[in-house]
Amino acid sequence: MPEFGAKVRAVISDSLASIIEPLPLPSLGAGPTAVTLRNWLENAPEPLTPPERSGLWLLCGDLDASHEISQAIETPDGSFWHGIMHRREGDFWNAKYWFRRVGRHPVLSHLAKTEYGDGQAFVNRCEAAIASSGPEMVRCQELQWQEWQWLYLHCAPSRPAEV
Repeated sequence: MPEFGAKVRAVISDSLASIIEPLPLPSLGAGPTAVTLRNWLENAPEPLTPPERSGLWLLCGDLDASHEISQAIETPDGSFWHGIMHRREGDFWNAKYWFRRVGRHPVLSHLAKTEYGDGQAFVNRCEAAIASSGPEMVRCQELQWQEWQWLYLHCAPSRPAEV
């Protein structure tokens, strides 16, 4: 997986980074479950907020676990994770519904400066990329990784550096 942006790397522990960094880019679909990340989450040695936990389960590839958490978060952050989860499960109409509920989110402001555009447009782009299975699929995975990092950064509280 491409390296974390410096800002994201600053809010995650070294132990979590060492598990995530070797993973391949998450698929646009349900994708394989990252067993090492799943094991870490099941025994998380640090407190995680519900949005962080939802995002990490999503990154892990466990859409059900992510869904259970995100649907209980009644904020734009929860709607964002919820929308990504439905996009990855292939329920594109439902994903667009949740992206409409996100509203004007600061993360979308960052992503609007890239090829990502807006959440609903990116859902359409991913749906087309999955149908074509061409190089656009990899580009969408890269944009999805940027999306994940920006949203995780937004949701993660600042933590003191590890000793």
